[in-house]
Amino acid sequence: MRHLDTESLGMLIAVVDNGGFTAAAERVGRTQSAVSARIAQLEENLGVRLLERSRRGISLTETGERLVAHARRMLAFESEALADMKGGTPEGSVRLGMPDDYVDAYFTPVISRFAAAYPRVEISIRCDLSKTLEPEVERGQIDVALFTRDLNRPTGELLKREKLLWLAARGHRPERQDPLPLALFPTGCRARPHIAAALDDAGLRWRVACTSSSQGGIYSAVETGLCITAMAECAAPSEWRRLGAADGLPPLPDLEIGLLLSPSASTAARRLADTLRGALAAPSAVVAA
Repeated sequence: MRHLDTESLGMLIAVVDNGGFTAAAERVGRTQSAVSARIAQLEENLGVRLLERSRRGISLTETGERLVAHARRMLAFESEALADMKGGTPEGSVRLGMPDDYVDAYFTPVISRFAAAYPRVEISIRCDLSKTLEPEVERGQIDVALFTRDLNRPTGELLKREKLLWLAARGHRPERQDPLPLALFPTGCRARPHIAAALDDAGLRWRVACTSSSQGGIYSAVETGLCITAMAECAAPSEWRRLGAADGLPPLPDLEIGLLLSPSASTAARRLADTLRGALAAPSAVVAA
């Protein structure tokens, strides 16, 4: 009779999450040959191939992707059941994703509060564009994501509406240039199409003077005085000038900050989500998406 043992499933997930057998072996505290043998035995027991091996590395087969999704849920349920039987606080690890520009505003105050309440939970944070993070949550590669929702296809739970502001450094007037020089996050940033549309609708000429995937890069570009940017209010430095109609700039739509939980979210992940809700949600802003 075919069966699934959680230790082998945990090794399979480790191989996928760590990109190969060597890193996975270090993660689970076993030898590379032991991990490889367990995966081979799992494939033999199920009668299917789970991994494709090539010079480029390891990748999941279609069947492997389905099994990993089930495995994440199974291990999460097992962990939750054990924690409940012990009557203790959650433990383990939680993978959190959010855009780089939300880290200082939302992650920094949350981490100290969460760590004090749940000292046995390890948090790893992945910063990327919301467009990238959203499907990673759905695939179980990230447990919790705080992200900018797509206004044309909103998903997840709406926590807060955030103003999108035009900003420039003090002592400089780049907004007077024609075309208007901008510092923006890369293509794929969910605020970027709204910024471009607002300028186009207003009949303003503009150019991208700097593209950066990090908040620090945007800050540096604006601080030089060579360009302006549009950024969520929560990430806007207090010393920068807020620009608007008096500066010849059009209004911008609000951003929607959402929360996503993996289908296999553990108790620890759900507690982190609760902490994020408490930190962000104003009574008038919380709406079911």
